[in-house]
Amino acid sequence: MKGLIDTTLREGEQGVGVYFSDRQRLHIFENLCRIGIEEIELGVSAPRNKGLAGFVATCRQLANRVERQPRLALWSRCRTEDITFAAELQPDVLSLCVPASDLHLKSRLRKDRAGLRHLLRGTLQSASNTFSYLSVGLEDASRADPRFLTDLLCLTADYGADRVRLADTVGILSPLRMQTLIALARQSFPGDIGVHCHNDFGMATANAVAALESGADWADTTLLGIGERAGNARLEEVAAYLRMNRCVGATVYDLLTIKNLCLFVAKITGRQIMANKAIVGAGLFTCESGLHAAAIQQTPATYEPFTPETVGARRFLLYGAKTGRSAIARKLEALGCHLSGQSLDCLVDTIRHLSSQRGRPLRDNELEQLAAALG
Repeated sequence: MKGLIDTTLREGEQGVGVYFSDRQRLHIFENLCRIGIEEIELGVSAPRNKGLAGFVATCRQLANRVERQPRLALWSRCRTEDITFAAELQPDVLSLCVPASDLHLKSRLRKDRAGLRHLLRGTLQSASNTFSYLSVGLEDASRADPRFLTDLLCLTADYGADRVRLADTVGILSPLRMQTLIALARQSFPGDIGVHCHNDFGMATANAVAALESGADWADTTLLGIGERAGNARLEEVAAYLRMNRCVGATVYDLLTIKNLCLFVAKITGRQIMANKAIVGAGLFTCESGLHAAAIQQTPATYEPFTPETVGARRFLLYGAKTGRSAIARKLEALGCHLSGQSLDCLVDTIRHLSSQRGRPLRDNELEQLAAALG
């Protein structure tokens, strides 16, 4: 793999109710750089954005940096005015987008396959004189006729595209089907292959990882997975998986910065992060189950794939109706209480009863009071 393309500032902002101020965009960008993201998509090079002074100024400010890492990308339709505007902003990558499925061709572009070939051919010929790296996004590739998709892949290669991005626009792929799609693309396109996964069936992260493990070079992500409908592959999940599993070519992404940036994006977009949400949930390392709690007390790695400190979290072991004798005994020792035999058995029964009655685990002071009463 060659890296991740974060498109929070483009795809993410297409989510309902998501509006980033200039200051917020810069904050997100700067932290994506700290994380180690290889390419950042800044937005859409549509003429309507010419009136957004902040967007134009930000793009130009970032494009004029001496340090050109990460690469900066702009998304563009195959329209002359869009491409001309993009050239003014000087991105490292121009990401053109065309539909690949007959459904999108007929309903959106009102073109047939020959018409799309003509449009794409002319656009690539024109843009190749201006941009050093051209990426072609094939929208709805997961529902395209494989023979026509192969035709488009060959055409993009013949006319100088450096990368294709295969979009699972309505999130219908599974990891196995993604593997098949990458194999098809690899047979027809010699350049870089990227994927853009949607989460309509909850598989965007899995599909992004499957694509990279199947030979794709790039995968799109957004912070918290924000985007259209159910969103996209989540940066925090994909980056953490690649780092933890030491995937070949993966950057050692800064997971602490990812966590803080996710919290920032959640706050400004009004998104709620569930306590048990992977990587960034506040309760990710909270455990009450008896068998698991006892094992974690001895060897945390038995039920934790990585340490809480890796993602800036804390471990919480709770004691209540689900907790076993061994875990409670160790907890009492940590609290400086020492019970054994029938006294310990009685305490365990009492803890379970009170926890069930109150509908929650017991607090440390409650455990201490119960232990003192039986000591």
